[in-house]
Amino acid sequence: MALITEVERIRSRIWIRLDSGMKAMLFKSDYAQRPFEAGEEVKEEEFRQWILLRQYRPALEKAVSMLALRACSQGEIEQRLRRSGYSEDTIEMVICKLQKEKLINDQEFAEQWTDARSNQKIGPRRIAQELRRKGVSAEETEQALAMVPEDLQLQQASALAEKAYARARANEDPRKTYQKILTSIVRRGYDWDTARQACERFRQELQEE
Repeated sequence: MALITEVERIRSRIWIRLDSGMKAMLFKSDYAQRPFEAGEEVKEEEFRQWILLRQYRPALEKAVSMLALRACSQGEIEQRLRRSGYSEDTIEMVICKLQKEKLINDQEFAEQWTDARSNQKIGPRRIAQELRRKGVSAEETEQALAMVPEDLQLQQASALAEKAYARARANEDPRKTYQKILTSIVRRGYDWDTARQACERFRQELQEE
């Protein structure tokens, strides 16, 4: 048996803590059906299952609503549900359902994200950071980034260099201009070698003119 140590009401939700360390979230409508109280003893496994049955449907609906807006990674959905107070049991059950229905696939998500961000002239390093923050694995990220050929990266970085040189002040020290543009391209996620090649390529074109 486990002892309920605290029942806390926060807006439309009820938070229940057990002496075992378990913390559960309930909506007020569910709590009204079964008003747990501090000091009450419960069978923890039965309590866990009771919570799961009441969390699953709204958690699944939240996940589906996220996917209706745009493709999401598994990690994004897990993070959002976790922040909303859903238990790990509930989150695992929702993820299994989404995978079964083929509504989430991190490899496909990583490839779509990489394609979209690459078209916006965002470099591989920055794309990799974004995918990591979204919970995509290193292996899936690497496979997605392999879709972007090195010559395309150089072409995109060169386009950024051209645009930056066009905005540069005419009376500025050329070396300072070069360093600022180089740094800006690296901040976009391209490696230093690609950024240098892009800057050198466009600087040579300017000199030839």
